[in-house]
Amino acid sequence: MRNAWIALGAFIGRHLMIIVPAGVVVGVLFPQLLLPVKPLVPTFFAIMTFQSSLSNDLAAMRTSLRRPLALFATILMVHVVLPLVTFGIATLIFGTGSPTVAGVLLEYTVPIGASTVMWIGMFAGELALGLSTLLVSTLISPFSIPLTLQVLVGTTVEIDALGMMGNMTYMVAIPALVATVLNEASHGWAKRTLAPATTPVSRLLLPLIVATNATGISEPLHHLTPALVGIMLLMLAFAIGAFVVGMALARLLSKGDDARFVAVSFGCGIRNVTAGAVLASQYFGPEVMFPAIIATPFQQVLAAAFGRIMERMLKPK
Repeated sequence: MRNAWIALGAFIGRHLMIIVPAGVVVGVLFPQLLLPVKPLVPTFFAIMTFQSSLSNDLAAMRTSLRRPLALFATILMVHVVLPLVTFGIATLIFGTGSPTVAGVLLEYTVPIGASTVMWIGMFAGELALGLSTLLVSTLISPFSIPLTLQVLVGTTVEIDALGMMGNMTYMVAIPALVATVLNEASHGWAKRTLAPATTPVSRLLLPLIVATNATGISEPLHHLTPALVGIMLLMLAFAIGAFVVGMALARLLSKGDDARFVAVSFGCGIRNVTAGAVLASQYFGPEVMFPAIIATPFQQVLAAAFGRIMERMLKPK
């Protein structure tokens, strides 16, 4: 029974390129079926963070913090370089003052997404670096988001800093800390035995989370116009570009360290699209909200795709 259970997790891992897009399709076509699941998504994230963090230890965290260049470079890329680049390109396409430009910029000012930890763990990345970068990105976002929007588009927003930190504490900080302490206290038993046994749970939850998040784009996708299709393609191009730039940065920083390469790549490629959608709905109109919402399915599908690309790139020759 145990072998069959672990084999199930391995099967899902090998077929993420099919399973993740299928989750998006289910969410778009059957949003009503998934409404009862929405309140559980933060808990699902917490479970996945716990499972991913079972291989972490305090020594790895100390090593990561003693070599902070990768962390700072990722933060600079995520919170400065990518917002400026996407804003510039969107302005050239849509013109100064366009609400679409504000929507694109908003999507690239939000912090790194919590699912980064899950993907880093799934593809054997440096989890300590991923966790540290995620937490720093979240901590500075209540200040960086309003500043970036004010400087570039002249828009003032108020961020629920306590709410954002509360979500990150529940979904990331607490489960990661508990898993790390458990691994330390058990002298590696959690990493050797518990992590493989719980991997299938994490991988079964992934398509459910993707499907539930995709329900937010069901309505706009049923009323597509040529203009909205153009915005979709632009957001897809930006999402691909973020991963490509992240992998280029990771190559410079990793110096042959495959785990670090994976952590930096995912850190640059995955954003907290839920935060972007919430801010768009609170402070802006539908034209701003669409670019933020439509990025939801792209990131997880691309994460699966680029994870496979990284595996092939890093495979021993």
